[in-house]
Amino acid sequence: MHLGSLVAVVVYFHLCGASDYSPPGVRSALLTALIVKTGYMALAYWQGEHKHFDFAIWSMFAIGTLAAYAPVTAVFDLYRHYSPAILFATFALTALLPLLIGREPFTVYYARRQLPSWQLKTVDFVAVSRVMTIFWAGVFTVATFLCLYSPRDPLFTFVLPNLVIFVIGIPAQWWLPPLYFTWFPPRLPQTAEPLIMAMPMVFNRSVAGDARASIQFQVSGAEPGAYWLRVADGKCESFEGVTESPDLTVHTPDTVWVRIIHGQLDGAKALAEGLYRVQGDLMVLAKMKEWFAAAKAE
Repeated sequence: MHLGSLVAVVVYFHLCGASDYSPPGVRSALLTALIVKTGYMALAYWQGEHKHFDFAIWSMFAIGTLAAYAPVTAVFDLYRHYSPAILFATFALTALLPLLIGREPFTVYYARRQLPSWQLKTVDFVAVSRVMTIFWAGVFTVATFLCLYSPRDPLFTFVLPNLVIFVIGIPAQWWLPPLYFTWFPPRLPQTAEPLIMAMPMVFNRSVAGDARASIQFQVSGAEPGAYWLRVADGKCESFEGVTESPDLTVHTPDTVWVRIIHGQLDGAKALAEGLYRVQGDLMVLAKMKEWFAAAKAE
């Protein structure tokens, strides 16, 4: 479904090239690409996989087809002479426009398929998504200017733009977020779910050693949920839902746990006052202060 977005683009440029970008050839290529893209859009909607770029590419072919058959000669001539630049400019606008009008950036679509849902709810995810989107807008803009520099030279309309995308753009998902968080360290989440689900990130494996425990959290309040941690073999993993026979179960309102993790409320005092309650092995509760000591420092 990811690569399918580009099928209509490949069809379009193949037909244009075969006709040497003649008016009849480009006119036919635009209509054919629009039909192919419309079919893909229907499939994408059916699968729930429609993306920002799908709308953008469809709009690009729709405008071109309208200009070809209306006819609007000035616009149609742009497609004849600058189609590669129009494509990458469309990508750049697709990246920028949602940010300018306060809508979800295109990067979120891909993040949903790579990251756990709790990470998507953090303030830092929103920030790094905007940074990635602006970065990609810059990549597509560079590709656009390369195409404009020599609109009929494959070196500038195909080879170099794609090198920019595959060598600079795609690898950014691995180096840009860590670089961003080096400059702007992540903040503690403001809700219980990401605070609990992110606990493995501050797990002190050297202190935990070979300890084994399952810890269930039953969160109530405005954002209720069930989450649990598995500590075993020197590592910690977090899961949504309920585990069978947990060693410790923590029943807590969401606001109470958030205040404890943020250091605004003493955990032992809150337990004594009945602000939250626990069931099971209290030694596990005591050990949690050591296992996740980095959380307090963070």
